[in-house]
Amino acid sequence: MPQTTVCRWLPQDPAIIEAFVSNLLVHSRIIHGRNPRTRERIANVGENLETVTSRAGIKFDLGCLRHHYRITIGQEQVYTVRALDPIVQEFQDYIEREGVVYAAFNEMFEQAPPPQNEDQEKIEDYVDLMEMIDTNLTTAPSFGEGVSAMVAAVPYYGIISRFCNTPAGYNAFTHPGVNERFCRVFTAWHDYLTSAASTNVIHDGEDGWLSTAALNAMVQSAGGNPEQDTFDNFFICDTSDPHYGFKSYDELFVRELKAIHRAVIFPDDPAIVNSACSSTVHKLYYNLQRTDRFWIKNTPYSLNHILAEDDLVDTFVNGTLIQAMLGSLDYHRWRSPVSGTVVKTRLISGATHPNPPPTYYAACLDDDHTDLDVVSRSQDFVTAISTRALIFIQADEPVGLMCFVGVGLGEVSTCNTVVREGQVLKKGDELGAFHFGGSTHCLIFRPGLTVTPVDQDGNDLVGSKVRVGKDILTVASQN
Repeated sequence: MPQTTVCRWLPQDPAIIEAFVSNLLVHSRIIHGRNPRTRERIANVGENLETVTSRAGIKFDLGCLRHHYRITIGQEQVYTVRALDPIVQEFQDYIEREGVVYAAFNEMFEQAPPPQNEDQEKIEDYVDLMEMIDTNLTTAPSFGEGVSAMVAAVPYYGIISRFCNTPAGYNAFTHPGVNERFCRVFTAWHDYLTSAASTNVIHDGEDGWLSTAALNAMVQSAGGNPEQDTFDNFFICDTSDPHYGFKSYDELFVRELKAIHRAVIFPDDPAIVNSACSSTVHKLYYNLQRTDRFWIKNTPYSLNHILAEDDLVDTFVNGTLIQAMLGSLDYHRWRSPVSGTVVKTRLISGATHPNPPPTYYAACLDDDHTDLDVVSRSQDFVTAISTRALIFIQADEPVGLMCFVGVGLGEVSTCNTVVREGQVLKKGDELGAFHFGGSTHCLIFRPGLTVTPVDQDGNDLVGSKVRVGKDILTVASQN
């Protein structure tokens, strides 16, 4: 079972992230015809890599590159030097053309802390970075055991994380033109992750999502005991199919739990609020303000920014918010935490709403240069700048009007809402889902309510992992 850390995407030990990046960087340089150590060009686009590596005296198992190429089982393994995808090439051209962006993409390499292991390869410049982004365009996340699995699940974030907590990195990753190009990259990756080609990671071999270790990890993340429960007892699948019936990586990512494993606790009690997602509770926050300084340490939440200046913002001033974070192995569908009626839904692109693109990798800067997981440390901050889905629900009393906020973070984390205005909901009805990447969510309540956390197996709610449908809050009117 992969070890996870409360409210984290990346392992706390930077050496694990650096090892992942170094390994991927070696693959990327070879794929793009460069010596993995000296970075000098050793081949032209289209040349056979077996010939190239032999000619250059580079000892490397080309089989390690299989999952970076669209090679299906039974197909001949032929690896050739790749050019940048046109989308990535345009991204690189943009960096070189725009002075401010060019400066930021050079300065962040100077400002970032050096890797701990000097013997490992490190990203030297934006050329390395663009080639790694290109390499990953045809690579679905594979499964790995231990904390290294955390970074493998969010590869783009792992690649970029060393530069996020720098002033230049912040300037680069909040620049609208940069995020527009990240959006194009991730749209292309989205196309790959929803294609049949992405099933090349859904197998029972090493690093495969149907390996015993992977199946056990997904069962345990959903609240099961791998020694007693099997994947097909927990999730809807077809074990007679080589890919268990999943036609793409994304179908596996949004796999559906069987109803018994997402059953709602106290389904008929309107004073109980249930968990909308399988997630780890990050914070319970009272006395919400309409506008606050969400970019500082110990970040307060800023309603006007989270709700994108919605005309219902004032309804929640002085109210309560609970936020929880989803891990890569978690169940990524959202289910209604209350019974009631959908008032309205909105999809917010990010910091520049209502226009795209989202803001993918900006984080609240601090002085901690050893922990690379800056976006996870900025959970409150990202609720105001990232892609998010708003679902306002008029819940049965005593809850009244509340709002579910799904926040898509990094990679291609897409918010897909499946409910409509006026739809009547029962607790546990599906609201939507996250796709492709990490995510977090909030439940926001109006003032005039006493919102009390429910202990989880004797532990405080904040910091606890809760399954979807679990009772997490009690609500009572103060009138």
